[in-house]
Amino acid sequence: MYDRRLKIFAFLCFLFAAACVVRLAYIQLNPRSAWQSQLEKIYASKSKELPALRGKILDRNGKILAADEAKFALCIDYNFARLADERFWQAQLLRALDGPDAENAGEKIRKKFIEDFNTLSEIIYRCAQFENLTFEQVKEQINRQINEPIWQLRYYLAWKRKYPDKEFETAVPDADERLLLAAEIDVAEMHQSQELFKLENDDEVLAAQLKFLDTSGVQIQPRAQRYYPFKSSASQLIGWVRLAAPADNQNLRDESGRYMYGETIGFCGVEYVFEPYLRGSRGKVVYDTNKEILSKTETRFGGDVKLTIDIELQRKIENILKNRNLNPCFGHPAAVVVIDVNSTDILALVSLPDFDLNKARWDYSKLLADGNKPVVNRAIEEFYPPGSTVKPVILAAALAGDKITGDQIISCPSHPSPAGWPNCWILKTLGYGHDEQWANEGGNKARNALRGSCNIYFSQLADRISPESLQKWLFSFGFGKNTLQNFRQVSGIISSSVPQGNDLPFDQLPGIDPAERRFFGIGHGNFRTTVLQVANVFATLAREGVFKKARIVASQPADAGYNLGLNENILSIIYDGTHAVVSEQGGTAFKQFADSGFEEKGIKVFGKTGSTEKPYDAWFAGFAKDSLGKSVAFAVLIEGGQHGASDAGPIARDLLSFCIELGYLK
Repeated sequence: MYDRRLKIFAFLCFLFAAACVVRLAYIQLNPRSAWQSQLEKIYASKSKELPALRGKILDRNGKILAADEAKFALCIDYNFARLADERFWQAQLLRALDGPDAENAGEKIRKKFIEDFNTLSEIIYRCAQFENLTFEQVKEQINRQINEPIWQLRYYLAWKRKYPDKEFETAVPDADERLLLAAEIDVAEMHQSQELFKLENDDEVLAAQLKFLDTSGVQIQPRAQRYYPFKSSASQLIGWVRLAAPADNQNLRDESGRYMYGETIGFCGVEYVFEPYLRGSRGKVVYDTNKEILSKTETRFGGDVKLTIDIELQRKIENILKNRNLNPCFGHPAAVVVIDVNSTDILALVSLPDFDLNKARWDYSKLLADGNKPVVNRAIEEFYPPGSTVKPVILAAALAGDKITGDQIISCPSHPSPAGWPNCWILKTLGYGHDEQWANEGGNKARNALRGSCNIYFSQLADRISPESLQKWLFSFGFGKNTLQNFRQVSGIISSSVPQGNDLPFDQLPGIDPAERRFFGIGHGNFRTTVLQVANVFATLAREGVFKKARIVASQPADAGYNLGLNENILSIIYDGTHAVVSEQGGTAFKQFADSGFEEKGIKVFGKTGSTEKPYDAWFAGFAKDSLGKSVAFAVLIEGGQHGASDAGPIARDLLSFCIELGYLK
C-alpha cells in the first residue's frame, strides 16, 4: 500500500517538475511572454531610442524645399545638468525631511552629490571658456534649455496622470507637494544627454572635442536640424517646425509615437498639415539585465511630400515683387497664384511679405507683432473684395439665364448714377461714360463692357438676376467654398451677412440681400474672395466652364470637378471681351500688354483688371493659352494698389513671360 502511495507521489512530483520546465522554457523562448513584458517594464530605462529622420518637402521638379540636416551639438548628461536646478535640491531636501534620516539632512544630501556637483562645476567652467561666456550665463542656459523643459514635462505628467479632470493647483494647493509629485515622474529625457550648444562648423566640432576630451558627462553628438534651402521663398506654404511640447502628446494613443524632449513638430503650412506622414516613427531597442535584446522596434523614416509648385517660378515672381524698379507698388503686401489649367496644379503660391524659415522659430514673436502679418498666407488665408475680376462670372450667369444677349446694350451715360447705384470709374477718371467711348464700336454691349470694365453695365446686370440664382452661380464658380484640396484656407463670403462657419454647403449659406446685388455685380459690398479662388475662376473659364479644385500636393489625384454648362456662345463672348482687355485700344490693360509680344509667340492672353476702395486693392487676373493647348491661369493682388492695370498688370505680364521661359507655355 505504501509502495503504491510512493509511486503516486513520485509521479505527481514528476508532473510538477515537467510543468516547471515547460513554463521556464516558454518564458525563455517567448520574448513576448507576460514575464518578459514585466521585465521590459522593470528595465524600461535600459532601452535605447532610435531616432527617425523627418521626410523632405520637394517642389514639382524634385528640388528640396525642406530637409533634416546633420548638425553637431555639445551635450551634457542630465544627471549633471539637474544639479544646477534649485528644484532638484528642494525635492531632495523635502524627501529627506519627511524620512527617517531627517537629522542633518542637508549635510547628507551634500555628501551624496558632492562629486557630481564638482563635475558640473568643471563642465560649466569649460563651457564658459569655450563659448566666451560667464559661469552664471552658462548655468542660466543649462536651466533654461535643459532643466526647465524637463521639469515642465514632469509637472505636466504628474498632473495628467493623477488629476486629469482638475487644475493641478486646485487639486494640490501646496506647492511643495506638487514639486514632490513631479519629482516622482521619470521620463526618458532624464536618461539621455541634452543639447546645450550648437556647433556651427567643423572647426567648432574639432575645438569642442579637444576642449572636452577628458571631461566626464559631456558628449559631442549629431543632431538633426530642419533646413530650408530657399529661405523665405514660399515660406507661408512650406511652414516650419517647432520644439514639441507636452500637450502635443495629449491625444496620442500609441506610446511609441510620443514626442520626446528635443523633437520637433510641424507648426504651420505643409510641415503641419502632413506632420504624421513627414515625421515617421522612432525605433526602440529594449535590453534585459544581461544587455540582451528583449524587443526591437524598427525605425520608420518619414515620407517625402512633393508639392506641385515650381520653386524657380515662385522665386522669379517673388523677386519682381521685391524689386522697386519692376513693381509699381514696391513694399506693398501682395499675393499671386499661378495654376496649370489642364492638371489643376498650383505652380506658384506667392504671399508677401515673407520671412526666413530658418529663423522663424526664434523670430516668431516679432513676426506676430508685425502689422503686415508676414506669417499669413495671403493667397489662401485672407479674403478681399474681388472688384471687377468677378465681371466675367456675372456675365456668364446673365447670359445663361437669358437676362441679356451679347449684343444688347446697357447705357453708361456721361452723368452720375441715381442715388444708391455705383458710378462708373470712367466717369470719375475721364468725365464721360462708355456710351460715348463705344459710340462707333457697337455701343456698351457685353464684350465692350468687359473690355472697358463698365460698372454701370455689370451692376444693372447683376440686379436682373435673382439673389438665389446669383449666389448659386458664384458658388458654382468656386466662390464661397474651399477651392484647394486638403489644405487650410478661408472660404470667403458670398452673402450679405457673414456665414457661421467655413466651407459650408450651399443650403447653409445666408442669402444675398436683393438691394446688394448691384454691388456684388462689381465685386463690392459684402462680397469677399481669396486670390486662389479668383485664379481658379479663370482656370474654370479656360477649361470651357469645367470647375475643378486646385491641388498643391503632387501625389493627390486631380479633382474630377463638374461642368457648369456654359455653351459655346457664352464662352465666346467672355473670351472676346477678356482678350480685348489686353489686345485692343480701350482695353483697361492694353497699355501694359501692347508691347509684350505674346501674340507673335502664339500666346493668347485673356485678362481682367480690378480695383476696390475701402479697402484699396488692385487686381489683375486671367489666363493664357498657347497653340499646343497648354494653358495657365493666374491672379495678382496688390494690397493698397489704386489701379488694377498699372499696379497689378505689369506683374501679370512678367509672370507670363516666366511661364514661357520655364516651358509652361510654348
